[in-house]
Amino acid sequence: MGGEGCRPLNRARIASRQAARAPGPYGGTLSLTQGEGDAMGYYLCGLDEAGYGPTLGPLVVGLTTFESKERLASDAPWQLLRQIVARAGERGVLRVDDSKALHRSAARDLSPLEGPVLAFVACEQNGALPASFRELVRHLTAGRTDYLDEYPWYREADVALPVGVDRLELLGFARKLRRALAAAGLQVAEIRAIPIEVRELNAGIAELESKGAVNARAVGRFLNWIWRQQRGVVDVWTDRLGGRRRYGGFLYPLFPGARFDILEQGIERQIYRAANGDESTCMTMHFATDCERVSFSTALASMTAKYLRELHMLLFNNWWRARLPELRPTAGYTQDARRFLAEIEPHYGQFGVETNYLVRAR
Repeated sequence: MGGEGCRPLNRARIASRQAARAPGPYGGTLSLTQGEGDAMGYYLCGLDEAGYGPTLGPLVVGLTTFESKERLASDAPWQLLRQIVARAGERGVLRVDDSKALHRSAARDLSPLEGPVLAFVACEQNGALPASFRELVRHLTAGRTDYLDEYPWYREADVALPVGVDRLELLGFARKLRRALAAAGLQVAEIRAIPIEVRELNAGIAELESKGAVNARAVGRFLNWIWRQQRGVVDVWTDRLGGRRRYGGFLYPLFPGARFDILEQGIERQIYRAANGDESTCMTMHFATDCERVSFSTALASMTAKYLRELHMLLFNNWWRARLPELRPTAGYTQDARRFLAEIEPHYGQFGVETNYLVRAR
């Protein structure tokens, strides 16, 4: 599942890693700062969104990146980390898969998402778990938390993490994961997210005339940021954006000065490559149907985005139920959102709620 061009996949190295799996020492920090890329040299990235369809709550775009010394297949981490990580339905301490395979929004149990996401975040932070929702948002957004104070249900609100997993047990999972990552020759480079809350989403729809364009702009922000890090060889995997089959017009402006190649434009998969003049920076972008099934990084990005959205909805529901105790919580999806909105609408004036902060335009 690796990319074309740039440095070739070293499948023999992958096989040797799979054969020799004795856990090694922690091996120092697993988090990276800008400028440390030369120590490893290859980056495997995944992008995915959560909350595209609902009427209430944020749309969240997630990014996860792993660093390795040599190029890897997109699904290699499932095998390399198999002593602790498994797919949905398989036996394992931590399950990484498409978020929809692990969690239903109607279910209140966040542990299938929370355990793996926070364990990988802890590995990025040298073993430290985020203590609260706001601390997690601060980390995932690189400090972009001002939007929380625009919404009454987030303003001055927080919740301790984890909410559904024992903290000491989760710290143990994170330690095991760090050992597995070190033994596999992997590092967690970053886990990030762009939460697009309702007012911002509505403004973007008014500007760009479609929700898909707002989502694509957030993906583009991440792609441009990755490119500007000049990290060397990078593979990025993501689902097809709105089902489109051509991405050249979307991608070209994100890579100023790059040589751009179209490697594949099929029905199920599209691949593009951007490189600078001496190819010291080479980035291959893969758009694939059901990408979460073939890309470990994309699956974890899906889980990160979903977990962050669900935490936003937890605070949203907590705020409303503190004022209307008989109100049933909502996951924000269309049918149940209609029920929820019908019940709270008579109280908008009482609580000073503006609909542009509450209900999506689309």
